[in-house]
Amino acid sequence: MKVLMFVTLDHVPASEQLIRSLSKEGYNGTIIPTEGMHHVFPQLSDSRSKAVSLAALTDDIPSGNFTLFIVLEEKDLEKLQEEIRSATVNFQKVKGGMFVLPVSCVEGFF
Repeated sequence: MKVLMFVTLDHVPASEQLIRSLSKEGYNGTIIPTEGMHHVFPQLSDSRSKAVSLAALTDDIPSGNFTLFIVLEEKDLEKLQEEIRSATVNFQKVKGGMFVLPVSCVEGFF
């Protein structure tokens, strides 16, 4: 059975090194830039408010995270999870998280 792993990590040098390492090991997936709700929410604030959010003033600064999607065989899951835990020091060195969903059908190449 195949599974879909989602991993969201702060965009820091350690997470870039992890992605390079996973690629060298043959993992393939999709990476998209993402933003946490804490960064987006101030931009959605009530426009009638006269208060200025400091987060809104830093729009040109990268939000700082990305989400990785990887489809893999369930038998390979634990090894990948351990590599991610090790590289992030259980998400203490590199903030983020991961979760996995079962996949009933996969077509194409990822």
